[in-house]
Amino acid sequence: MRGGSTAAMFTRALRSDTRRLRPHLFRMLFAGLILGSLVMAHIQSLSLGAPGLFFFGNILWLNLVLIVLAAVSFLSTAITEEKEEGTLGLLMLAGVSPLAMLLGKSSTRLFSAALLLVVQFPFALMAIVLGGVTLTQIVAGYIALAAFLALSANVGLLTSVICRRSGNAGGLTLLVLVVALGGG
Repeated sequence: MRGGSTAAMFTRALRSDTRRLRPHLFRMLFAGLILGSLVMAHIQSLSLGAPGLFFFGNILWLNLVLIVLAAVSFLSTAITEEKEEGTLGLLMLAGVSPLAMLLGKSSTRLFSAALLLVVQFPFALMAIVLGGVTLTQIVAGYIALAAFLALSANVGLLTSVICRRSGNAGGLTLLVLVVALGGG
């Protein structure tokens, strides 16, 4: 029955995320930023070479920053939302195991964030056409981003379990990720 409760938590969390406006606005903002990066690469190509390298570098930095922001605001609130709303006890009374709750809530958020990487991959391939980047470099960049996303999601989940409030979980997640990135 544990597999059923994990799937139920996954489905519940996915449905609630699709009803909210904020994730959709975030995706539109991200698409606009990629378009802006493409325009900047075009402008740079008028004076310097390898606009594809410039474009791909901008996409990687943009993804890194947005993964950190998503970890602080979205991924680190998986369990703290339930604590703040007072529904954690109700879920336990309903027979949802702690493991099913963790997997169901966190995998939905990781899935939503990973979809952003998957959707933009074809656009990153435009960097090859623009010049200065190979397919191997693009694949390696996205594998590194996916690994960092998995790390960020798990750090966010851990801080969400440890902290009582979403703000505290977000701050602790930011601190751990800054230290992990070499800023501390």
